[in-house]
Amino acid sequence: MNPCSSNAPTTEGSTRHGERRARAPLLSARRRAQARLFARLLADALDPANFLLGNPAALRRAVATRGTSLARGAGNFLDDLVRRRGRPAKVPPGSYRLGRDLAATPGRVVHRDDLVEVIQYEPRTGEVHRTPLLLIPAWVNKFYIYDLAPGRSLVEWAVREGFTVFAISQRTPLPRHADVGLDEYFRRVPLRAWDVVREITGSPRVHLVGVCAGGVLAASLAAWLAAGDEEGAATLTLLMSALDHTPPDGRDDPWSTAETEALTRLLTNREGLVDGGRVGLLFDLLRSRDTVWRPMVSGWLLGERPKPFDIWAWSEDAVDVPPVLFGQTMRIAADNVLARGRLRLAGRPVDLSAVTQDAFVVAGSRDHIVPWEAVYRSARLLGGDVAFHLVPSGHVGGIVNPPRPAARYRTGSGPLPEDAAVWAARSAARQESWWSAWSRWLATRSGPRVPARPAGSARHPAGAPAPGRHVRAR
Repeated sequence: MNPCSSNAPTTEGSTRHGERRARAPLLSARRRAQARLFARLLADALDPANFLLGNPAALRRAVATRGTSLARGAGNFLDDLVRRRGRPAKVPPGSYRLGRDLAATPGRVVHRDDLVEVIQYEPRTGEVHRTPLLLIPAWVNKFYIYDLAPGRSLVEWAVREGFTVFAISQRTPLPRHADVGLDEYFRRVPLRAWDVVREITGSPRVHLVGVCAGGVLAASLAAWLAAGDEEGAATLTLLMSALDHTPPDGRDDPWSTAETEALTRLLTNREGLVDGGRVGLLFDLLRSRDTVWRPMVSGWLLGERPKPFDIWAWSEDAVDVPPVLFGQTMRIAADNVLARGRLRLAGRPVDLSAVTQDAFVVAGSRDHIVPWEAVYRSARLLGGDVAFHLVPSGHVGGIVNPPRPAARYRTGSGPLPEDAAVWAARSAARQESWWSAWSRWLATRSGPRVPARPAGSARHPAGAPAPGRHVRAR
């Protein structure tokens, strides 16, 4: 039983009162959401269970262990203070090693510069589909969300399904990269990687795959190529990606320039870069009960250490971001210029309706970062046939979806109706992983099989083993 359950009526009444105030007609949807978030953060922080005297379980543990649990908890607190600046640990330190436990799919670095590496994975089949895949990560996370622990790796799955897979691995930038903006990043990261993939494989077209903010890059690359009448994108796969940032009530209330500048300054570290750890803390606060207070109670009050979990390990391994790039992407989201067709990248307009390739889109019904309705609205902006899939998971859990008996998703057929609720009512349940559906979908759009390709080429020779050097940069 929740130790603060006796306070539930009072808390609930206060919450209802706060929500009535938040629903005032003078407040926009964004302001109401902010008010609800701050109220929830305060309520979660003041939960009596977060304090020793208000946590019966911690008190009983202390008595049963004759204070040993409190001593261990004090040690855990000091360790977190030194190693993590006071943030409670989610995974035991040193529980995973890159290249062995995570990002362990065999491959080679086929391109490296001071900002990015491109990795080509070794084939596991004698023949492969002609059209290769390029995996584009978000610029605030390491690429290996695509390549978690063996058996839970999308890269491993795709290679075994007979695809030639490439991944972008960006490094934490150096202070000299602080002025890198979106145009330069676009040219140097997804566009350069696309050139590398085509040169090595000889394929004129490439399947583009983007996760979260990487989906913005993937969709923008497809639209940029279309604006130049270039053959390039074979299909587009978007995972938990929002391209349309229209508020739920449709009212314009973008972040002001002062707000975005203040947020950028708040997140910038001594190196002059937007600190990936601070960005991660902001995301943690969206689910503070699970990502902040529960680990704190477990580690500091109960004297426990968390069990190893690959997703937590990945989420703690952040990438810093050039502040110019961060500020520009914040303004793009605030002004919704991508959805409105007003974005220009590297000298070309980015019109999502010009992306006429087939698209495979995945959203999570419990996603607290990118609500599935926003992903759905984004999918409707694309100009081709869209296969939309809704998985009963959160933002990251929906990506890591290896085939298993409990895996399932919902999907439909035909054009996407305007109302996401209408789509949901018409959709049908499928008892399988979306990975399985995706590999079948890709296979029919990848041309005939060809002999398996070795890593690299004369122009881009195979170099260091995967996961490369940049992923280890701190």
